[in-house]
Amino acid sequence: MKRAGTAALGGLCLATAAYSVLQSLVVPALGVFQRQLDTTPSGAAWLLTAFLLSASISTPVLGRLADVHGKRRILLAVLTAMSLGALISAIASALPVMVAGRVVQGLGGAVFPLCFALVRDHLPVPQRPRAFVMISTVMSVGGAAGTITAGPILSVLSSRWLFLIPAVISALAMIPVALLLPPGKRATINTRIDWYGAALLATWLGLLLFGISRFPSPGGVWPLTGAALLAPVWWRSQRRAPQPLVDLRTLALPTVRATNAATLLLGFGMFGSWMVIPLMIVDRFAASPTVVGLAMLPTAIGNLLIMPIHRRLTARQGPRAALAAGIATAGLSYLALAIWHQTPAQVCLGILVMGAGIGLAFSAVGALVVEAVPSEQTGVSAAVNTVMRTVGGSLGAAVGGSVLTWSPGESSYVTVLLLYAAALGGALLCAVRVPRPVIVAGEPGVVRTGAA
Repeated sequence: MKRAGTAALGGLCLATAAYSVLQSLVVPALGVFQRQLDTTPSGAAWLLTAFLLSASISTPVLGRLADVHGKRRILLAVLTAMSLGALISAIASALPVMVAGRVVQGLGGAVFPLCFALVRDHLPVPQRPRAFVMISTVMSVGGAAGTITAGPILSVLSSRWLFLIPAVISALAMIPVALLLPPGKRATINTRIDWYGAALLATWLGLLLFGISRFPSPGGVWPLTGAALLAPVWWRSQRRAPQPLVDLRTLALPTVRATNAATLLLGFGMFGSWMVIPLMIVDRFAASPTVVGLAMLPTAIGNLLIMPIHRRLTARQGPRAALAAGIATAGLSYLALAIWHQTPAQVCLGILVMGAGIGLAFSAVGALVVEAVPSEQTGVSAAVNTVMRTVGGSLGAAVGGSVLTWSPGESSYVTVLLLYAAALGGALLCAVRVPRPVIVAGEPGVVRTGAA
């Protein structure tokens, strides 16, 4: 990595782009898949649900496997799974086969935390902030690009290319990862994987996310009840296990604890808004899917514009300051959108500011977690942080959807945006609880976590 750091970082960014595009390309095409596969809207929704469940359940397990067997090795396995899963979905002619492909693709949920952990392991400290920002920006821009380009791809090519293009990108990303990243060291021979803890985690987390996706319908009550019963069992198993899947002492570190709480609330506002704002654009301006995609483009632009500011802020004050500033910026954008959404220009400006704030915040959370934990815990700790974002996003989408269903009309959009702003207010309170960093004198960009 030191000899070819830029090229290797490009490989990590390409891997991140493959996952973010694969995640977002399918969303605008759900109606197309519903017609092609002759299924119901709820059946087509499984193309998203299966991907989300697979990513959330597998990410912590893959993070722990990466800490034990080497992060480069697991990243290559994940990229292989993404490519194969995309090919399965591309050739599928029936819904179950396409959903199975999406389950395999969901293993790519580990890409983002693994890339952050690899940066921590192999890049010099002064270069890490820039790398964290680049990977986070690619994640956001790739998601926006997938949403925008889905329509043109369907018009010019076919729905199969919504999977074939990410399959090719995943395969290409394997080349620099395999050639330029050092193999990394395995853990000691006595290190074991807590498969019992992994099974418990997968079960209660899967029930939680499935229940959230069905809430408040009766079908969501029993999964949520099962999750509530199994979560304490998993927690006790991790406390008693000699080599737990997730070291609870690491999660209890002040920086990790506060950052994960902020990430949960940040995910609530971020993912929920990505559902609610497009619906608001459609309802208020009778926009087509292509226009909606273009209206969401300022999210990616905001991410790009904030990169130089993030680098300077992180170098001087540390990622804690970037997290707080990003959350505050995104929260203000939601308040502004709740008040001013009468014209497309007002909405696009609000989306631009929102994208800048969320890009600033999410590029900081991963950096805070991986820099705060021991090197042998970076993979699983970053994975848990990613899961917190997913759970928060699922809650945000469920709450936003429920409000819009119960009281349709313009006032309901205002209510949801204010709820998201309140969630980000809570995230800001968590962010200020992150211990202040210690700036190392004479070493620009070197920031270490200090006491609160």
